[in-house]
Amino acid sequence: MNAKYQCANCHSVTEIAYTKLKPQTFACPVCSSISKINETTTEYAGKITGSFKDIYASLNEIVTYNGRTYHIVGISTKQEKGSYVSWNEYILADTNGDLIFLSHGSDFNSYLTEVPLTAEMEEQAKLGGTLKYKGSGYDFDFAQYALPVAAHGVFFNNILEESYNRTFQHNYNQSQFLSVEKYGDVTEIFFGEYLNKTSFRKLFIKERESIYKNNNVLKNLVLFFALICLVIGGLHYALNYNNVDMVTYTNSIVKANSTSSQFISPPFDVKGEDKKVKLSFVSEVTDPNIVLNVSLVNEKTNATHLTETFKHFNNSKNHVSGNEVTFCGVDNGSYHLAFHYTTNINKPENSYDVDYKITVGGVSQVWLYVSIIITLAAAFFYYYTIVNRNHVNELQNFKDLFTYKNYEPLKYAGIILGLYIFGNYMFISNLTCNSSKVNTELENATYTGNRVHYIARTYSSSGASHK
Repeated sequence: MNAKYQCANCHSVTEIAYTKLKPQTFACPVCSSISKINETTTEYAGKITGSFKDIYASLNEIVTYNGRTYHIVGISTKQEKGSYVSWNEYILADTNGDLIFLSHGSDFNSYLTEVPLTAEMEEQAKLGGTLKYKGSGYDFDFAQYALPVAAHGVFFNNILEESYNRTFQHNYNQSQFLSVEKYGDVTEIFFGEYLNKTSFRKLFIKERESIYKNNNVLKNLVLFFALICLVIGGLHYALNYNNVDMVTYTNSIVKANSTSSQFISPPFDVKGEDKKVKLSFVSEVTDPNIVLNVSLVNEKTNATHLTETFKHFNNSKNHVSGNEVTFCGVDNGSYHLAFHYTTNINKPENSYDVDYKITVGGVSQVWLYVSIIITLAAAFFYYYTIVNRNHVNELQNFKDLFTYKNYEPLKYAGIILGLYIFGNYMFISNLTCNSSKVNTELENATYTGNRVHYIARTYSSSGASHK
């Protein structure tokens, strides 16, 4: 059942859902004039010329809350006196004419219902103390004066009047509060609860539709950029096909009191062309300043691919080096490592040991993961760009992404893939592989940084503890 209200200024008639309470003023949605409601007539009282801000609903819209159906009978935007802080208020009436209130601002969304105001509560509200309601305490939080900026519908006070609002927060439950509002000589009190923003927005038809459409766009974008990620994954294996597979070999050479200065590792295979071979090893000697040459040698041709030189440092703890060398452009075949020590190592009383790991092939996954993360982040960034452009309706179907704004998404996809290929060439691909070495002095046998042993042993030949 609806009630009819005629504007005292433009004489237009507006139908609004029935309420048991008698409204005092009517705000015309046609000319924004305010009319005082008498028994059978309306009387012009003034005009509110401002604009609504971020309104979620329209007059007479149906809202379901806590299983009950309501109609919106009044909408207003209010602003704190002396500032630009504003919020919106909705008056809702159910089929019995009972009222609830919904309100939202930049940092809150709330539901309110009027409760009986006792003399004690009114007095405590004036003093700014603690209000008691249903056995709980509500402490004074803040106060503000408010003026209406825009209004449509019916109101149960003089909507033109300035209001004095005081908020009291629940002692423990921060989601509950009491709002004491004074209009002229009338004071009212409302019990309120703060609501989740998304849940609050879903109460309104327009907002539900907006959330659905936004989620639809986000889903389409995530799917589109996920396809780009799949292409990146394919490119990772296509561009690095010769080194995607990784094979490791580990071994140790322990020679005590040996007169030989050169030692050969067991052979290992390199399958494929233009491979990267990485050697990581820890070597120990009993004399300081020993120079070690490491060569990669082809078993069949006896050709040396590359020789790198390492030096054992002299320190008071021991003579241990952590070493790493990368051999680039190694072709298919069988190879071995030749370790050649110079000078004093051939003394019978001296000893040495080496344990090592050989990695054939292998491609770093870091750039792949970074690229995927950047791509998915771009999806969300692009989503907010589309929302800010108000182009949500244009991208409700996945296929629309391909032609949106002169193929803009496809252009971004091309840029992302181009950057991935460039980064892969610069940092990952073996086309830019450079032979390199690392030679680190290890201070003592318990060093756990670069001192990584690749063969599990308890003690070396020199008695140093391996951890």
